[in-house]
Amino acid sequence: MPSKEELAISGFYDGIYNFYGLANSFLTLGLDRWWRARAAGTARESAPGALTALDVCCGTGDFSLALKKTFGPRLKLTGADLSAAMLSAAKVKNPGVNFVLAGASELPFPDGSFDLITSSFAARNLNIDRGIMLSALRKFRRALKPGGLFLNLETTRPKNPALWFFMRTYVKTVIGLLNILSPKSRGSYSFLKNTILDFYGADEFSALLSEAGFTGVSCRILCPGAAAVHTARG
Repeated sequence: MPSKEELAISGFYDGIYNFYGLANSFLTLGLDRWWRARAAGTARESAPGALTALDVCCGTGDFSLALKKTFGPRLKLTGADLSAAMLSAAKVKNPGVNFVLAGASELPFPDGSFDLITSSFAARNLNIDRGIMLSALRKFRRALKPGGLFLNLETTRPKNPALWFFMRTYVKTVIGLLNILSPKSRGSYSFLKNTILDFYGADEFSALLSEAGFTGVSCRILCPGAAAVHTARG
């Protein structure tokens, strides 16, 4: 059974799934699409022979679509998310992809099922506390084939103090505007704000991946410094 925390998060996103993509673009000044394209390119560079992939916590399927465009039809892609509403949107965008209703705590796949596992703007939602985040990463590693690639695209805490100040101010301002425009979704958008601002810096997340048992951890900071692509081997 999914944890209470996962069910609560799923409920948050059920309320805003129709506007989630627009909110992401608004929050990132449109950079989210470029970041996904760069991350998908990194996945192909790092795992050129991948034939099976799992896009975990796939949401509305934007990164699943980026993977399909980058790898082409040879990649057998599965998407998993605990929100049925988000999956309904993902299926429209990604015909032919196998989508499964499943949370990160109980991935219904045998050990060593995938050459590639990806997570895009989702790890922050699992960061309820350090233990839960670490447990999720270990479950992702379990589902990877030995030597398989895990790739994580996520917002990150910039090292530059001025950029971090701007990022915090901007996110709080945009979420405030969204709350005014959609007061019924105030709880969902406030949750989104907190997950972004409370997530790890890039070096901290690298250390967490190593603690979860991954090897060969690497990180690439994406312009202008507010997002990071981590790769690691199972």
